[in-house]
Amino acid sequence: MAASIMVMTFPDAPPLIYTEASYSGDTIDDPALVRQYRKAYDRLRAVALSPETSLAMIRAATEDYRNDKQPDRLE
Repeated sequence: MAASIMVMTFPDAPPLIYTEASYSGDTIDDPALVRQYRKAYDRLRAVALSPETSLAMIRAATEDYRNDKQPDRLE
């Protein structure tokens, strides 16, 4: 994703999407766009690594870098 998004839900109002990039932020309240963003967000969450697995991967990369074992390119 090129920007971060936050799905905002409220007990007494329709959901909103807040997007934020380096130099801008935007609130999206169009129901069709909110559904589209939520669907994309749900798909990303479904394929994301668990926090524990992500942390292990970061720690391994840190150790490789510390021991000068980093790959020449991203794989």
